[in-house]
Amino acid sequence: MAKDGLPEGVTEGAVGSAVRRFQAGSVPRRSLAALPLLAAGPALAQEAPQEVQVAGRRLVLNGTGVRRFLLIEVLRGWLYLERRSSDAEVILASGGAKLLRLRYSVPVPKSRLVEGWEEGFQDGCGCEMPPAFRARLRDLPSGQVEDWLFLPDRAEIAYAGEPPVTVTGQQGRMMLSSFIGPGAGSAGLRRGLLGQD
Repeated sequence: MAKDGLPEGVTEGAVGSAVRRFQAGSVPRRSLAALPLLAAGPALAQEAPQEVQVAGRRLVLNGTGVRRFLLIEVLRGWLYLERRSSDAEVILASGGAKLLRLRYSVPVPKSRLVEGWEEGFQDGCGCEMPPAFRARLRDLPSGQVEDWLFLPDRAEIAYAGEPPVTVTGQQGRMMLSSFIGPGAGSAGLRRGLLGQD
């Protein structure tokens, strides 16, 4: 590491340029998966409650993770389950309630979200993005919090303080799989959410 905290050969200008390209949507989503994406450590777990009450159920913190683009934190995530598990297949097959809380660390333009989710739905289920889900996508400011509540028959996705959008249980499982499944876009975020770090 250089004395400014960046790896040797990486300049602040290069990092700023990469973030601007990400925000402008000029970096394909698939290329993001190939970049170093780091998981969070114990410090992130201290930022979130160890348990939450959701839909009349007590959920416990399973794991925390960070998704990074180059060296810049893009989002933080916390996964809550009825019972802790480090096995994505068991979690996805479980009929229990699950909560994925995301906090965006940088502004993310609507165009990036639309592009990423269109690709995700095509890859995950060969289906179109649900119209109600598409309609809720917008430019996200830094600090925006989003909750994804997964129930056996549906998933409810909401920005903090807003009413949720509902998708089917199958669509919800596909969406959760995009974070914790074997084809997740960020290996580091996946390991963190699964409590493997």
